[in-house]
Amino acid sequence: MKKLLSIIMLLVLLVSVVACGGKADQTTAPTTTENNGTGDYNPVYADEVRILTLKGPTGMGMATVWNDSKSDAASKYKFTIKDSPDLVKAEVLLGSYDIAALPTNVAAALYNSGKADLQVVAVNTLGVLHIVENGNTITDIKSLKGKTIHATGGGSTPEFILRYLLEQNGIDPDEDVTLDFSYTDHGELAAYVKSGAVKIAMLPEPNVTVAVSGTEGVRVALDLTEEWDKISDFDVMQGCIVVRKAFAEEHPEQLAEFLDEYRASIEYVNQNPNVAAGIIAGLGIIPKEALAKQAIPRCNIVYVDGEEMKESLSAFLNVLYEAKAQSIGGKNPDEGFYYKR
Repeated sequence: MKKLLSIIMLLVLLVSVVACGGKADQTTAPTTTENNGTGDYNPVYADEVRILTLKGPTGMGMATVWNDSKSDAASKYKFTIKDSPDLVKAEVLLGSYDIAALPTNVAAALYNSGKADLQVVAVNTLGVLHIVENGNTITDIKSLKGKTIHATGGGSTPEFILRYLLEQNGIDPDEDVTLDFSYTDHGELAAYVKSGAVKIAMLPEPNVTVAVSGTEGVRVALDLTEEWDKISDFDVMQGCIVVRKAFAEEHPEQLAEFLDEYRASIEYVNQNPNVAAGIIAGLGIIPKEALAKQAIPRCNIVYVDGEEMKESLSAFLNVLYEAKAQSIGGKNPDEGFYYKR
């Protein structure tokens, strides 16, 4: 009997050891780690970084980092280009992105809606608006008085920028000029200017370059970013980069690496427009290399982050808020809108 009891106890002990060993195997292999056992921090990297960019100036600064990723088999970046901010906005609302390029007012409105948990990490585009004239009557903002200005972007940022500039120069936008915001297509309006059907228009790049290229008598009369700088101590900020907040929290090192590459890409585009134009056209950001080459100097592509971004962007968004509160979601975004690197 004693011998039988000893055998039973031995069997129970063996079962317990095996069971404990099985549990240890299941719990000691986490899918992510922040420490390698020596006290050193190990960053956690996403297998893929989903980046949404836009055609036109807001996407032009992405050119070299995107192009480099295509030739790097080890790259974790997946770039997708969209034709319009509304298409990017839809993806942001679905959460099917990690980093995205957006107009600043759209980013603010999405944040304020509470439907998109995002933060703005950098401003990438200042003003891209210009007054284009088929003729030679416009010499400064004040010479717009009494004129009809044709434009796209009614009820949104372009209209608010124009109205602000007119008001700050002593021109009543409702009494002293005629503003025609009946146009919805930039290219169509550029064509009207080229044909002479429209004499004065406010256009964004690259449509400014389309309007003035190869047409005698059509010229850039005013750079509205330069006009803004004359009357304001903060920048006009039209485009930005946002990040999905969960991605920023889970992968801060990976986000920092991308931002460093992105800043370098913007610097390269600005300093090497002849080469960058070919890359931009090849990626479909702007359709033609010659068009991109001429447009780059007028696109005001920048990289601004941190406190400098926060101060200028908050002031700019306040201008939009005062013009139409709902254009930025009903209020100026709070501190949580701004990513702190």
